[in-house]
Parts: sequence; structure tokens; C-alpha cells
Amino acid sequence: MKSKIALYVFWILLMVIQVEWIYAQDNSVDVFHERVESGVVVYAENKKLYPVTLQLNLEIENLAPDRAIPLTIVIPSNETLEVLQLTISNKAKAWDYRSKYQYYMGDVNANHNDAFAYRLPLKRGESFRLIQGYGGTFSHQGDLQHSLDFEMEKGTEVYAARDGLVVQLEEDNTRGGPSEEMMDLANYVTIMHSDGTFADYTHLSPQGVVVENGQWVRAGQLIGYSGNTGFSTGPHLHFVVKKTKRGGGFLSIPIKFTTKAGIRSLEEGQTYTGY
Repeated sequence: MKSKIALYVFWILLMVIQVEWIYAQDNSVDVFHERVESGVVVYAENKKLYPVTLQLNLEIENLAPDRAIPLTIVIPSNETLEVLQLTISNKAKAWDYRSKYQYYMGDVNANHNDAFAYRLPLKRGESFRLIQGYGGTFSHQGDLQHSLDFEMEKGTEVYAARDGLVVQLEEDNTRGGPSEEMMDLANYVTIMHSDGTFADYTHLSPQGVVVENGQWVRAGQLIGYSGNTGFSTGPHLHFVVKKTKRGGGFLSIPIKFTTKAGIRSLEEGQTYTGY
């Protein structure tokens, strides 16, 4: 059991590392400068569907920044922002600067709307057992502790639990199982909410995503079909709402759902009906 937990957690961490490595290579976030009479203006551009948190450091010579460095700044989706200005201290001398930066998905300042009640990501009228809840001993620990696993057969309809923008997806993977080689093979949809948080719907079927990146979806809209892709001990839907963590990665968020019995937190081992 301990080895399975370690593998599962490593798989999640590996997904984060791989995604950040890809982001660093795709040039969709860039830091650049323009020369002005007084010195240099530094800009950051974000071409992604979601905001990114940029951490910037500079090595400067004969230049004075107009704000403290290193600095952390959020760059909204598809925007270019002026980050800072560097003024030449002594125009009779040479000047130079070198930038080092990293960025990660999401707005580090996002605050979850805790008053919001989510829709169950299930088809109305159909019932599913929650096989692992918050703090589940198999894998829902640490940053992942507020995750939910619904037991469901392959090909079961999965619905959006909240309005939002589709910002990431994968549906080309065909393999799954409880082995290390499956760790980065999960199909999934990630939806960004209006408060800057994200929801992941994971382990979907091959070609089992019916939405597209950049598409706005409504709560209760069909987004895909469950499966058993990636590191998984059996067919199920892994659902988590998360927010960006300072330094990269995510923290899972405890949420409540609208059910037939009212607004509730879900309990492991209980069966819930789409409502």
C-alpha cells in the first residue's frame, strides 16, 4: 500500500514538473525590453489561456529599478504588461542587465469563493459511490488531500461542476493501470473558474473529451467520458478544485456540493446521485 501511495503522489508531481518544463519551452510566456531615453523598460507577455505568476530576478549594472527585485507579478491571459523600468544611473558609463525568470500556471493571489456550492460532476439521476474522499489514506494527502474519487465504469458521462473556461486537456492516451509506467498517461480536462481557481477531471477515456481549449462551459454541461487512463487501480473519476501555490504547483480546496439533501460536503463510502 505504501508503495502505491508513493507512486500515485510521484505521478501527480511528475505531471506538474512536465507541464512546467513544457511551458518553459513553448515561448508563450516571454520577458523582453525596450530601450528608452532614460534606460530600459521591461515587459512580460503571456499568450496562454490562463494567467501565469511570473517570478523575475535581474542582474544589473549601472541601472536603478523603479521597484524592488526580485519580484513576483501576475500576467493575465493574452496580455503584455510593463513589469518595471530601469533608469541609467550614470550616463557616462556602460550599463547592462541580465534577466532570470520562471513562471507557473495560475494567479497566486486567487481566492476561492467558499460560499459557492458546486454541482456534482455526475449525470442527473445516476448514482455513484465515492471511493476516496478528503484525506483518503490511499493517495489524498498533503496538497492533494481535498480530492474526490467517484467509482464509475468506463464511458460514463462526466459533467462540469461549475461554469468556466477550458484551459487544458488531454485525450490521446490509451493506457492505464497501477504501474509506474502509467504515471503520465492520464486523460483529463482542466477548467478555470471566475475566481481564478481550477478544476481537474482526470482518468478520462481515450478520445473521451467533448470540449475544446478556450471553450466556455456551463455547470451541468457534458465535458467528457470517464475511463481508466494513467496511474489508476480501476475505472473512476478523479475530481479536484485547486488554486495556485506560491513557488509553483497547486493546493487542493475543500468544497461543498448541491445534493438532494441540501448543500453538503461529501463523505467517503457514501453514494451520491446527480442532481
